[in-house]
Amino acid sequence: MNHLEPVLIVGTVFFTVAYIIEIILKYRLRSRIVSSGLTDEKLIKGLFASKVDNRYSTLKWGLILLFAGIGLIVLEYVPYEYDSPLPYGIEGTFIALGFLLYYFMVNGKPSGAKREE
Repeated sequence: MNHLEPVLIVGTVFFTVAYIIEIILKYRLRSRIVSSGLTDEKLIKGLFASKVDNRYSTLKWGLILLFAGIGLIVLEYVPYEYDSPLPYGIEGTFIALGFLLYYFMVNGKPSGAKREE
């Protein structure tokens, strides 16, 4: 798996830097809004609420990690050459399947719709 190390390192560094920049920019925005004197309680609560409050967040990451693991297991049994892009395609396909399954599980059934019998 030596050929995946540079990709993992670059991806980790990129997402870490992006996350730090996001935190700094959100802090600056929040402090400017609060210092400008806005007192709307709903707005302030919305600014300081975390986006992790999604009730399906655990389901999403569980499915993505499950399908990523299945993709790695499949890679053990598929023959490929060292310089081949096949492992990236297989792993990406399985991760995309995890996202699609999550999407259809969450959005497939409208919560207010009644079943016809």
